[in-house]
Amino acid sequence: MDRFENCIAAFEHSISRAREMIKLFDALSLIRPTAVNDDALRAAYFQAVSSFDYYVHEIVAIEANYRFANCIRTRNIHIPMEIYIINDPEERLNAVNAFVREKNSYKAFVDPSKLAEILSCFVEDPWERIASEYLIDQPEGPEKSGLKAQLKSIWSRRNKIAHEADVNPTLSGVTLWPMEKSDTEMTIVFLVSIGRTLPTVISAELR
Repeated sequence: MDRFENCIAAFEHSISRAREMIKLFDALSLIRPTAVNDDALRAAYFQAVSSFDYYVHEIVAIEANYRFANCIRTRNIHIPMEIYIINDPEERLNAVNAFVREKNSYKAFVDPSKLAEILSCFVEDPWERIASEYLIDQPEGPEKSGLKAQLKSIWSRRNKIAHEADVNPTLSGVTLWPMEKSDTEMTIVFLVSIGRTLPTVISAELR
């Protein structure tokens, strides 16, 4: 699946930036062991989740373009007629790409239901396929429901950081929710593992 090589490389690079923030946390902790350092972990967490979301957006745009160019079936992707009637093939594909990206620009694909919704445009039973691919590399890993629950939890924590400053409201906003290095590292590993399944999953043609 050569068409995904560039976005896979971009995802790996983005994830490496998240891992660098964990190294920054380690360095700061040696200098000043204080909870203030946890903000480096929050930055790493947020970067990892954003990297995954960006990656899904890229994979979706690439696959939509590929299927349009090769007349391969999709569903629930409604390309406007003015794009179909563009004479120049390259210009037509560029228009499809721009349309798909704009249509999905406000959506967050870390939410497992939204991820399933967009993947369903290309494949049937996307979470069944994700779980199947995931268990190839992680045979002791969770089943479909566990994977979805874990991704939902990651998405929820990301929203706490993004929209609530990760503040614990029970103490009048003077404390933050705990942020553990191990949790951040496991989140990154999980997102990478799910990400690795997606090129194979989205490439399966609809029956």
